[in-house]
Amino acid sequence: MNKTLEDLQKEVILETKKGFPILLSGAIIFLIFTLMPLFLPMKVVHLTWIFGLGAIFPIGILISTLFGVNLFATGNPLGTLAGIVAAPQAFYIPVFIIVYMNIPEYLPFTIGLLAGSHFLPYMWIYKSKAYLFVVLGICFSSLILGGFFVEEAFTFVPLAISIVYIIGVLLIRRELKVSLG
Repeated sequence: MNKTLEDLQKEVILETKKGFPILLSGAIIFLIFTLMPLFLPMKVVHLTWIFGLGAIFPIGILISTLFGVNLFATGNPLGTLAGIVAAPQAFYIPVFIIVYMNIPEYLPFTIGLLAGSHFLPYMWIYKSKAYLFVVLGICFSSLILGGFFVEEAFTFVPLAISIVYIIGVLLIRRELKVSLG
């Protein structure tokens, strides 16, 4: 029996719970980033922004295990698509390194805009308006706070991103309750 696109979307939504554990992990990491300038030299903060982002995915996997969520949705082509959509972020790392080497004060701006924009396809994959909120919230807060309040960007931008992620998780959980009954 061939499945329709709608059937595949329902299955991936049910199995992955719209990927909320990754957003929850991101909220935790960016909350840590918010506090780092209070305790660490800025050179360490800058480097941690580049390499600390790599912790989001493994922590998201751990959170998904705790919640009984299968983020990979193997066997569903939309699960594969979700993975493919996430993969290009690895190519952002050289951009982050160049920004770090030349204008490190713009790391929150750059990371926020690039990382935030990658969530847009999930709006379609998961039939989720919450992901549109996440994209717009992260991108606009990174643009405004990271672009115009550069001196405070390493505190304001990650705090804003954490808040957006948490609201995104709450919106996704509400969407799941409505769609799953």
